[in-house]
Amino acid sequence: MTKPVKALQRLYDQAQAAEAHAPLVNEFAAQHMDLDRNLRFVKNRGGTTVDRWIASDDLSDHQQCAIRHVQNLWNALGPSRGLVANLDRTIFGTIGDGNHREIEARADLSRFRSQYGSKWWDIFENVCRFDMAAGVAGRSVRQGDRASTAALAIVQMIADMIYSSERLSY
Repeated sequence: MTKPVKALQRLYDQAQAAEAHAPLVNEFAAQHMDLDRNLRFVKNRGGTTVDRWIASDDLSDHQQCAIRHVQNLWNALGPSRGLVANLDRTIFGTIGDGNHREIEARADLSRFRSQYGSKWWDIFENVCRFDMAAGVAGRSVRQGDRASTAALAIVQMIADMIYSSERLSY
């Protein structure tokens, strides 16, 4: 014979069952997204400008590889700098002194900026790192509808040059 379930436990069990069968993304939000569904996960393929370009096949595999490489370099730098100095990081040598990955990433990014010019590199960085809309990022080189096309062309060109100069592969 089983133990009787009290009312509070019954409500808790019903809430758990409802949550287990609830959709991962609500109906309204799903209308405004390009979703890639898996058995356990839902990924928004249209979340960033780069994701939308990948979904529409505007970026080749080589260009995607170069963009991911540069994004990994930016990730190696850690979070953006704060307004307050953390002297523990530099005095005791935990990051600024001994992290060779961060030092190499800064050197590579500085080399890229000098190779491709700061105007074009800023467009590449704004789109690929800070998820700026292509039309906004491309305004410094073109106006109107051509701004997003110019931003795409600049990102493609820089990604191709990084792929070939760094000899990247999957």
